[in-house]
Amino acid sequence: MSTTSTGSRGPYARSTERRRSIARAVLDTVLEEGHERVTTAGTARRAGTSEATALYHYPTKEHLLVAALELSDEETALRPFTSDPAMGLDDLRAFVDTTAERTHIMRLHTALLGRATSPDHPAQEFLSRHNREAVAHFARVVRHRQRAGTAHPGLDAVGVARQFLATWDGLQAQWLLDPSFDFGDHLVQAFRRLTGQNWMEGRAVLLDPSVGM
Repeated sequence: MSTTSTGSRGPYARSTERRRSIARAVLDTVLEEGHERVTTAGTARRAGTSEATALYHYPTKEHLLVAALELSDEETALRPFTSDPAMGLDDLRAFVDTTAERTHIMRLHTALLGRATSPDHPAQEFLSRHNREAVAHFARVVRHRQRAGTAHPGLDAVGVARQFLATWDGLQAQWLLDPSFDFGDHLVQAFRRLTGQNWMEGRAVLLDPSVGM
């Protein structure tokens, strides 16, 4: 009885482990050399498996790249910034600075984002889910800041979240083309404007009795 149970779980566990080791090999290649250098043969060698096995789990290079992005996203999701609605602008700036150090991942994300607009592309499902989760997260951030008085109370939190993420993607693409500007500073300033923080701070000054206005 125990042999049957172990046997039923064993192949599944080994398959999951194999898929993860392949994804790890792809991600490491991307981080070191860029997604253009990813090949199924090179991935198989790095993962210690055969090319046929790699292709069994990930039938095309595009599937391999999506697996790398999924693993990177999973590792990023372990950081408090991606789940804490009480994040501050310093947290946002620090996260962006850390992300900018992983330029190859930013390039991969930007490249797949364009291709994922095709419904049959391997990245479509993952990036759609990623976008939904990011919108939900930043909507929670906006609502938290509305309650704290640092975001305009009349704003639609989901709408602001969508606009902010669109700004993020656009600035990221511009920065990859021309890294001469401060990506993090531009993103923080965009967040302040979109959430009405500048207006809220100005209003607080005007209502402060000590100002004497």
